Amino acid sequence: MPDQILAGRYRLVRQLGEGGMGQVWEARDEVLGRLVAVKVISMLAGGGSRGGEARARFLREARITAALQHLNIVTIHDLGETESDDGVAPFLVMELLRGEGLDAVMRRRRISLRDAARWGAEMCDGLAEAHAAGILHRDIKPANVVVTASGTVKILDFGIARAADPSVGDRRLTQTGFIVGTPQYMAPEQARGHAEQSSDLYALGCVLFEMITGRLPFRAPDTMSHLAAHLTQEPPAPSSVAEGIPPIWDEVVLTLLEKDPGRRYASAADLSRALRLLAHGSGPTPTVMNPTGEPGRGDARTRTAPESPLPPPMTTRGLTGPHREPSGEFTPSHRMTMTVDQPVVSVAFCPGRDWIVLGLHGGAVVVADLGGREQYRLDHRSGWTEVAMANVGVHPDGTRLATARKRDKSLRIWDVATGNELQRFPIEASTYATVFSPDGHRIATAGGGWVRLWDAYTGQLLARTRGRSRNPTGIAFSPDGRRLAISGRGTVSITDAADGEGLLNISLNNAKAAEGNVSFSPDGRRLVIPVLMGNPPKLGLHIVDSFSGSKLVEIPFDIPQTLLYTSVAFGPRGDMVAATPNSEALVWDAVAGKLLLRVTRPKTVYNVAFSPDGSMLATSSMDKTVQIWNL
Repeated sequence: MPDQILAGRYRLVRQLGEGGMGQVWEARDEVLGRLVAVKVISMLAGGGSRGGEARARFLREARITAALQHLNIVTIHDLGETESDDGVAPFLVMELLRGEGLDAVMRRRRISLRDAARWGAEMCDGLAEAHAAGILHRDIKPANVVVTASGTVKILDFGIARAADPSVGDRRLTQTGFIVGTPQYMAPEQARGHAEQSSDLYALGCVLFEMITGRLPFRAPDTMSHLAAHLTQEPPAPSSVAEGIPPIWDEVVLTLLEKDPGRRYASAADLSRALRLLAHGSGPTPTVMNPTGEPGRGDARTRTAPESPLPPPMTTRGLTGPHREPSGEFTPSHRMTMTVDQPVVSVAFCPGRDWIVLGLHGGAVVVADLGGREQYRLDHRSGWTEVAMANVGVHPDGTRLATARKRDKSLRIWDVATGNELQRFPIEASTYATVFSPDGHRIATAGGGWVRLWDAYTGQLLARTRGRSRNPTGIAFSPDGRRLAISGRGTVSITDAADGEGLLNISLNNAKAAEGNVSFSPDGRRLVIPVLMGNPPKLGLHIVDSFSGSKLVEIPFDIPQTLLYTSVAFGPRGDMVAATPNSEALVWDAVAGKLLLRVTRPKTVYNVAFSPDGSMLATSSMDKTVQIWNL
């Protein structure tokens, strides 16, 4: 089956997995030149007397999932049919996710409370989108969630989803007496055949319990015993089966595992807000809706969740390492310092690998592991751009690098695993910044007075824009890949990432954009901008609404700008922003604007980067070192 072409377009490359419904393949879309995932229905599952039902379920999955466009739900590209020896087989074309199933992650390690809260909130966001469209998933479990290489989660497999209105849909696919869902995660009302939106939240409660304790809420030897436990037994508090779990986690999880749906959280959106408070280190009071008017387990009238507010921000200067107010699990510690032979212009983590990528002022690109051991270098001393800003793009799945040459004006694509050059494209100008789009299909470069968008596979020039700037130097794709933020010469604007057409000019009022990059929050709703404020001008940050341009948070540094370039980064959880004013790296609370962390280096700090999961912070410096701190 490898190398087979479906519908004259999708060339199968390698099998990724197989289940009861079919096989999943990595494939190449020969028309658009991109990698995709193709799910082909199994003729064994689809044959015989139940072949029509299996095929109908498969087609319904395609239509349901295609109707849901959300960052935390897998994206459907196409639906088709192919001839096989056993007949006609339908297939589904989806985005190719680089990452690992949540079930596989949990087999390897215990999930931190912060990651459990963040991933749970993202699952809620996806469920909220489905519920708003009138769709119940009915099979939320770790095997149906992927943790991507960028550290976000995606919900998969809407094969047994149905409309929330029981009068909608094909009743033949959910016959009485046929168990729909996975018993280990099944809500009592769903086991009785009456699933509702709250049933998905119950299943998510089971997933959260498993993430933070390493085991399911109920231990049972078989399917019927699991169903009986969900129907009749009270779940234990997570803190009673695993150490180090605060009482507020018991509140949240046990509220989700209430037998009565009316005593759980009112909606996925409410649960998302509660989990994000947990991720930020504060304790939410669970919000529930009880149709009888009686207080539920998490009702504020019966219990008040403990809070863990942050103390006043640090003001100490001249520290040699990171410090932050005590908050939950957060305990910064130095991980490693790596010294190289040139000032380190840029640093980036490599998703999916325990590697970092360093751009050196002398012209080389170094790939090293997180222990500081150099794996290899791409060394072109006479040709690489020697400017103090990031000029190495890392593919979102960590498999490729994009670099720009100054002398011959070329864009090169490299294989991360081997360091071999894969492709080389001519470009029109020297380049100051190189960024992959979130799906890895495009590359944006800034230089020569323009931002250019390139096809990452063919090198074709797709669009050229400059926003409001005459000399753009900072570029960032929104997480959904649809918008491009551009900064330079005191201005910031947002354009359409497909054709470069202007969408928004951001007014900074009495400030102006400092020379540097910009960074979107993980949900794409906020943008952090380094700015110059006051007279004489001093550095600071503005966090603005990326759709309206309105200012949300202003963070003054009270530091004169002496460096021509300021690096900024939004943390992958959306709760922190980092910046590099001169010889420091500062990390701030992105909501409250409080200083959380300060790293002071002997010389200029060029660049700062968070790891994809937010557990580490890297800084690169003029002193020829890169340092990594565990957060």
